[in-house]
Amino acid sequence: MTDSTGADPPDRLTILQAPIPEPPATVLVLRGAANHGDERVLRAAFIRAALTGLPFIVDLGSLEHADEILLGLLLTARTHSSLHLVGPLSPALARRLDVTGTRDVFRIHPTLTAALAAITAAGPGCGDDGGAPSDRN
Repeated sequence: MTDSTGADPPDRLTILQAPIPEPPATVLVLRGAANHGDERVLRAAFIRAALTGLPFIVDLGSLEHADEILLGLLLTARTHSSLHLVGPLSPALARRLDVTGTRDVFRIHPTLTAALAAITAAGPGCGDDGGAPSDRN
């Protein structure tokens, strides 16, 4: 796994990126808080993940806060790749998705295992539409 922000305090953003061999996928694990000041590092992580050409999983289960920058990156990523989100979502992030009316445009899974199962079920080359959620969080 790649830790792109080092060992910061828990309120700082930490991004871990890892390839998953089976089914082939790229996972970004976001921990802490994602704010305006993290836009550059977040954008770079999303670009690296998208360049793999693999289904893209963003694990948000350890993310305490996210602003509109992350929401914009998630919305953009879903138009360019098979995007799956993993929860549980923090109350603040769930509220942001609900207030913006964007919760239902994402596939949100309760666990990484559930996200990987959805990718496997979609089969090779499938699921690139950014479609509706397969699991509710």
